[in-house]
Amino acid sequence: PYLGRSRTISRRPSLQRSGLLWCIMASMATRSRSLSTPRPRPTPVNTETPAAKKRRAQGADDVLDPRCEELIASLASMPPVGRAQRFRLSDAVRHVALADGRRLEKVVINCGAPTLYSNVEDTEDVDTFRSLCRIVVGQQLAGAAAKTIWARFVTSLGGDASLITPEAVLASDMEALRSSAGLSNAKARSIFDLAAHYERGDLSDAVLLDPSLSAAELYAKLTAVKGIGPWSAHMYQMFGLLQPDIFPTGDLGVRNGIKEAFGLRGAGKNGALDEKRDKEKLEAAMAPFAPYRSLAAWYMWRCADTPSFLE
Repeated sequence: PYLGRSRTISRRPSLQRSGLLWCIMASMATRSRSLSTPRPRPTPVNTETPAAKKRRAQGADDVLDPRCEELIASLASMPPVGRAQRFRLSDAVRHVALADGRRLEKVVINCGAPTLYSNVEDTEDVDTFRSLCRIVVGQQLAGAAAKTIWARFVTSLGGDASLITPEAVLASDMEALRSSAGLSNAKARSIFDLAAHYERGDLSDAVLLDPSLSAAELYAKLTAVKGIGPWSAHMYQMFGLLQPDIFPTGDLGVRNGIKEAFGLRGAGKNGALDEKRDKEKLEAAMAPFAPYRSLAAWYMWRCADTPSFLE
C-alpha cells in the first residue's frame, strides 16, 4: 500500500529499500549512542575543606571521605540506641569507619546506614522471653524458614505473640507443641528449659535488662539454658539487648565477611575462617573496632552479601 502512493518510489524499489535501510541504520546508531552514553549524574556537593582533603590524600587516619561524613551527619539527630547500654549510632559508625586505618570506610559508604538498630521496640515493651524463644526457633535456619517456623510456634500458643509466656509454654504438652510448630526435639527441650529458668526466677526481664550486668555475666546466664550456646547468646545480645560490642565468631556470615573485607585465609575448606582454629586471627581482625564490634559485624554480613539474623 505504501508503494502504491508514490509512482516514483514504486518505479525504483531499490532506492526505496536502500533509503529505508539507511533510516533504520541511522535510527539504530542514534539509539545505540543514547544507550551507551550514560546520563550525567548530579555532582555531589563537596563540603570537605582543602586542608582535610590534603590530609586525607596524605593518608591521615582521622579524616573521612565526605560521603562518609554525610552519612554520619544524617545519623546525628537520632536518639541514643541500646537497652541497658545507650550510645549514639553516629559515634559508632564514625568509629567503625576510622578504625584500623579506615579499613572499612568504603564498606560503610557502599552499604550505607546500618539497619541493625532500626525498627526496634522501646525498652519498656521488650519481652525477653519471647525474644529468646524466637532466637531458639531460628537456630540453624535461613531467614524464610525461621519466619515460617516462628509463625507456626505463635499459632500453636494461641495465635498472638503476646500469649507466648513461660507459663503458657510449661502448661502445654511438649510433644504436641513440637509437632504442631515443626520444632526439632532439641529446640523444644530448649524452650521448655528456658521457661523453667523464668519460672524459677533465674531469668526475667529485670535480670536481663539490668544495666549493672556485664556482657560476660549476661552471656553466662544465657548459656546456662539448655540449647542456648554462643551463637544464640550473641544474637540475643546484639538484636535483643542491642549491646554495642558483641562479636559473634560462631556466625558463618560474619566470618565470610571478614575473609572478604580483610583478605584473610583460614584453616577451613577453601581457606574459610574456622570458628575455633582461627579464633585468634578473627579476634585480632575485629579488635580495632571495639567498643562497636556489633556494628562492625553487621557490616561483615553486608560484605558477605548475607542477611543478618531477623533480617
